[in-house]
Amino acid sequence: MSESGPDAPQGANDASGTGGRRRPERPPVRALDPATALRLTDGQPPLPALYLSDRLLLNDQEGRPRSLGDLRDALAELELDYEVTPRQDGGPRDIDQPSWGTSITLRPTRSPIDPIDAWTVLQRLRERHPAIAENLSLEHVLRPADGYWGGIGGYWGGIGGYWGGIGGYWGGIGGYWGGIGGSVLQEYSVPGRGGRMPVALALPDPRLRARPLDRAPVIVVPDTPIAPHPWFKDDSGVVRLVLKDGKLVPLLTEKPVDPPISAPAPSEPVGLLQGHATFIAGLLRQGCPEATILSIPVMGDDGVVDESYLLDVLQALLDRHVHGQEHDDDSEVVDVLNLSMGYYAEDRTYTSGPVADLLDRFAERGILVVAGVGNDGTDAPFVPAALAAEVPQRITAKAVPPVASVGASNPDGSTVALFSNNLPLVSAVRAGVSVVSTLPLTNGMGQPSSEVRSGDTVRCTVDPDDYTGGFGVWSGTSFATPVFAAELATALVHEGHLTDVSPSAMRRRGIRALRTCIGRARS
Repeated sequence: MSESGPDAPQGANDASGTGGRRRPERPPVRALDPATALRLTDGQPPLPALYLSDRLLLNDQEGRPRSLGDLRDALAELELDYEVTPRQDGGPRDIDQPSWGTSITLRPTRSPIDPIDAWTVLQRLRERHPAIAENLSLEHVLRPADGYWGGIGGYWGGIGGYWGGIGGYWGGIGGYWGGIGGSVLQEYSVPGRGGRMPVALALPDPRLRARPLDRAPVIVVPDTPIAPHPWFKDDSGVVRLVLKDGKLVPLLTEKPVDPPISAPAPSEPVGLLQGHATFIAGLLRQGCPEATILSIPVMGDDGVVDESYLLDVLQALLDRHVHGQEHDDDSEVVDVLNLSMGYYAEDRTYTSGPVADLLDRFAERGILVVAGVGNDGTDAPFVPAALAAEVPQRITAKAVPPVASVGASNPDGSTVALFSNNLPLVSAVRAGVSVVSTLPLTNGMGQPSSEVRSGDTVRCTVDPDDYTGGFGVWSGTSFATPVFAAELATALVHEGHLTDVSPSAMRRRGIRALRTCIGRARS
């Protein structure tokens, strides 16, 4: 394993990603190296993964205090102890209560300078105390299923990058999984071949043509914040929530303005993923103008999110949804969860891990979960998309809508993008290369290559990072995912009876919507 990644990525600790509260510093991120890491209990090497070096997740849905004492005793044999990791939203955490994934931080008891590797600890516990280890897992680092290629030594792509590139763990020349060479995938980062670039869009806000409904479908986007934009005024189909003290509460923001008369002052780029959720929201708006977009910031512009924090947000979202169903308050009910993110799993335990267990509860409550398959041209398990299953053939009382995985197609609509991961089950393939959508109104440090002034008139070439027009093109399965999510929301509208938010009615509607949309040709 190699110690890698920033100790505290800027976007992850920036207040903008958490509704104004500064996140605590995260420990270094480790890359699980199959060549040097402890093997699985069956003797096989693990798959590569990124995880927090000194943390584990405790998945104890029954809340058994006795098992916590057993865990402490087992860790003592390894000269370790643990403490509950503070919640990033500042809320209290009661480890004695049932939990989908409580983060615990490992501490050495002999010397504070001893390094801790969560994978080694987990494997030792699996070897010596399998019953205890059964409720433990690594705390992974999730990243978006976006179009992020290139860069020397970068996590995704580039020379020596973990994903793709020469010698990269995922794909590339000499990569563990073979896959697609990073240099080939980097073509998608070039403007004109799928790379991000500004464009002009002669299209009014699609919300203006939305049909009136007794209840609009709600699509949740846990991601970066949705930036102020003329399409996303708070009174026009966008709700912004933030996790605070374990609950989702309204995020107070300044009222967005119409396109500025003068361009914003140039500034350094905030992050490679600035505007990720804003782009997703624009695709949702184009595909289903009637839908309400519920934005929950979970990551900064670097696109990094700790697994425990995402679980906290999803748990709060599920609690809110269940409360709405049980108290007949459809303002708290959601219909589609758009997850344009994921992590690579090191072994098969992800099928019963915290993310899988929690998303099962979403399905039981009738929420459709849509996840991007990832962008590394590999068949390695990218969670949660790797949890996808076939839609039930018969709608019974116990039938639930499965997770739907979404790959990306090229602009021709008939070929699959080279970067789109080839998982065992890809539920749908949708437009994900050079798609057009909304972006924050920013102007970076780039300049037009040529400029001529004549009086008050300026003629120039295109400024490559001037997004003050509010629109651009981008590529990635992150963006194919909301295209499909919007299709599902539209299908739910056509199903009708959206005011019936009972779990059974939502499950039936969801399964029928999946059948309708999965059967369509690529768009």
